[in-house]
Amino acid sequence: MIYEVKFTHGEQPLFVSADSTFLPADKVVVQLARAQFSGVVMREISETLEVSGQILRAVTALDEEQAQKMGAASRGAKQQIRALVADSGLAMSIETATYSLDGALLFITFTADKRVDFRQLLRALTETFRMRIELRQIGVRDAAKLIGGLGPCGRPLCCSEFLYEFPAVSIKMLKNQQLSMNQAKNNGLCGRLKCCLTYEDDFYKEASRDFPDFGDWLVTEEGRGKVIGMNILARTVKLRHEEFVREYSLDELHTQTTNA
Repeated sequence: MIYEVKFTHGEQPLFVSADSTFLPADKVVVQLARAQFSGVVMREISETLEVSGQILRAVTALDEEQAQKMGAASRGAKQQIRALVADSGLAMSIETATYSLDGALLFITFTADKRVDFRQLLRALTETFRMRIELRQIGVRDAAKLIGGLGPCGRPLCCSEFLYEFPAVSIKMLKNQQLSMNQAKNNGLCGRLKCCLTYEDDFYKEASRDFPDFGDWLVTEEGRGKVIGMNILARTVKLRHEEFVREYSLDELHTQTTNA
């Protein structure tokens, strides 16, 4: 059997094999290439795929106790690593530092604006911790997913709660939904456009087909007016006439322009 397992130490979800049956949300201990890590089963895979490890067992009380011990050690290691990075002068930010469940590996993730030559840092880390070190650069969206937090809506970040993959988000979605180009309002904690902009984009694209374009001139019973605004949810269009501005319901506007 093959399962997809989600990890909390910074590793991307992986396909792993198992000799026993597990259910989604089961906590398991997985043997990866160089160490053991705990994870959570996401789903069973029906097709044959290349696997990156094997599920050894369901998490036990002893595993939970060991995880707490390693977690405390990881927090201390993270502070040491950040100090070493500061001394090195490298333009990078340490996001996570996690000891494997068996204590055989220290897995470190970091973000940076560009590729970083961390070979000297890796040597310093190996000398400091006297164990295997894995240092991996991740994107800012991946970091937000790992660390979690509350979004502007007051709810936990979608990426850390239920999003399986990061959706493609574009400036065009802001225009489709008539949102301001204010970066502070439209970016998530990761500094990138909010993933939730994709949720209603199809609706706005479909609904906008009934609307004129900005700048169009329409003929109404009150004369010609130029489209200067619209509210897709309220289904209204704002026209600027020569002497006044008026908001029309879309149905009213369609009736008037048709009769005209």
